[in-house]
Amino acid sequence: MKYLKCLFLLAILSAVFSAATGQVPVVSLSADFNVPDDGWDKLLQLRNGNTCYLNFSRKSGLIVTMYNSKHELTAVDTTAARLWKADDLESSELDGIFEINGQPVIFIQQLVKNLPVLYRLVLDPVSGKLQQEDKLGELPSVQHRSVLVDDNLASHDFFVEKDPRSDHYAIAAFTGTPIQKNDSLRTRVTVTHYGPQHAVLNKGLFYLADTAYNYFSYINMAVSRDRIYLSTVGFNTKKETGNNVSRVLFSVLSPDSATFSHQLLNTGREPGNVSGAVQYLPALDQVRLLLHIPGQQTDGNSGSEIFQFSASTGKLRKHANLVFPELDRNAQTNLGYQQPFKGTPQRWRTNEDGSSVLLLENLSFFKQGNSQVNKFHTNFGDLGIAMLDSSGRENNTVAISKYQVVTGICEPFQLQRRVKSEWVFRNKIAALNTNTYMSYDFVQIPNASFVLFNDYLQYLETGGAERTRKPLKYPVDANFVCYRFYNGKMDRLFLFGTPETTKGYACLMGAADYDASSKVYATILISRKGLERKANIAWIQF
Repeated sequence: MKYLKCLFLLAILSAVFSAATGQVPVVSLSADFNVPDDGWDKLLQLRNGNTCYLNFSRKSGLIVTMYNSKHELTAVDTTAARLWKADDLESSELDGIFEINGQPVIFIQQLVKNLPVLYRLVLDPVSGKLQQEDKLGELPSVQHRSVLVDDNLASHDFFVEKDPRSDHYAIAAFTGTPIQKNDSLRTRVTVTHYGPQHAVLNKGLFYLADTAYNYFSYINMAVSRDRIYLSTVGFNTKKETGNNVSRVLFSVLSPDSATFSHQLLNTGREPGNVSGAVQYLPALDQVRLLLHIPGQQTDGNSGSEIFQFSASTGKLRKHANLVFPELDRNAQTNLGYQQPFKGTPQRWRTNEDGSSVLLLENLSFFKQGNSQVNKFHTNFGDLGIAMLDSSGRENNTVAISKYQVVTGICEPFQLQRRVKSEWVFRNKIAALNTNTYMSYDFVQIPNASFVLFNDYLQYLETGGAERTRKPLKYPVDANFVCYRFYNGKMDRLFLFGTPETTKGYACLMGAADYDASSKVYATILISRKGLERKANIAWIQF
């Protein structure tokens, strides 16, 4: 009996200890490797337990490194592609990296004699070797006059989206060149639906039968097993007949149809510079569209609204403007705001029950310098997070002070695109290619949530007490911080070490991959001690 009593007490103590410490992330690291200095890096945690590390380098092309479930290095392979030219990274654009049918699949676009060409690379999930390479399509030359109306640009690009539940995916091909006399308006936009085995299930033509709109700006797309849901802005130039007022469209491709059906949405004034996200919720038979229209952002309007559609019929059920009174109060109380928090939507994550999380960030832009390389800049300011119920009302909010600067213009929903690894080699100078270090990430588990980002090292050394906050501009000044929200309190954690002048620990936020089923966040850690730098894969268990 005494033995059983001891076991019982040990079990209680173990449970109490786990409850007290279980909200502290645990880090494990790979063996050291050389710091990647240019190109793009992406991690993919596979369902077989392996971690796939993709390094796109100007010098070496695509290098694939595989780690097993014990985080041990098992394979390294330099991809020998035949169709995609790995030595021409500067003409390449990543449109998505996904696990499909248990394999890492890369959708990469490249300019070939000024023609955008889309390729699909399928890798082995154990060895990392290239198993299949396909050319999926090409668009007309990029050497044309851009069509821009009301700050809406006619899309001339490929877009790839995947259903996370079934591994079905779709590729949209938009032609945005000025319409010529003999052009067919019916074939300028096409969308192809694929199954998990990469077989074509359907191919839909996207056009309006009454030709009310001839040009389209892509917003976002969601894919299910049998349908594709697409949102765009339709518009015309003064030369075209039809409607002179730009409108947002919600369109559906059904399995028994070769053309999309369309609805014109009422978004108030003429929508300009529209961005958004489409989410499919099968448990509720719903599709939701979050739109952000900057021109409608005022003190009483966030500029964002949610439209709710039937997933089976595509018909609009209801829509509502988003307001964030709790987030405004949070920013006033904790950040000293005098005005409402006017953040730009960066990512929208929906749950099966209809609740969602909206990640926001204060963005501002400025010009500096005369060359095209460093003329335009973006300030990544304070972050705000709104946890919304199924009706779009706030359940909880987070507001944290942050200040980062990058070269180039950051558009809304860039975190949404970064999750699936959309990337363009914009900066030929490696020192300016700092975007992967910037912005932030958010992890939510039962009873706790975490905000992750790189902060300015000297600011952290003073405990955040400097009167004038300096921006993080260079990786050498960065240190990775984790803010934990637990039991109504906020703690700041340094997962890799306390910041000092002579050492720092920065993470490649753009390379990260979060596996919600295992609650493991994988990223690339860049450690600096004096002048020495090294890299590791870091697996953070939440």
